[in-house]
Amino acid sequence: MREGHPFLWALSDPRPDRLVVVEYPYFETSGIPFVEHETYAGNGTVASPQIIHFNHGLGEIFTALNDVGLMVTGLEEHREVPWNPLVDAMIPSPDYDGEFILAEDRDRIPMTYTVQAIKR
Repeated sequence: MREGHPFLWALSDPRPDRLVVVEYPYFETSGIPFVEHETYAGNGTVASPQIIHFNHGLGEIFTALNDVGLMVTGLEEHREVPWNPLVDAMIPSPDYDGEFILAEDRDRIPMTYTVQAIKR
C-alpha cells in the first residue's frame, strides 16, 4: 500500500511565499475541519464540501495493521508523490514519470510511504 506520509498531511496548504511549513498536527487529534469544493476524482464539485481530516502517525498505522492480524514485512519512505500537493514548492521528478518532488532540499520531508504486510 502506498499512501501520503503523515508528515505531508501536517504541512500547510500551498503558500504564496512557497515556504513549506508544518501547520497541522502530525499525531492523532479529534480532527481538523476543512472546506473542499472540488473532488480529487475528476471534474465537478462535491455536494457536501465540509470535511474533517484525521491524521494518523506511522505508529498508529502500524498498530492498526498489527491489531487486524497483519505482519509488516516492509516499509519504505519516498521523496516523491504522485500528485502535486504543494504546488509551486514542487517540481516534476527527474527520476519517476508522473511523480513530484520538493523543488528545494528534497531530502527534508517524506512525501509518501509504502508498507507491505502479510496476514499472520
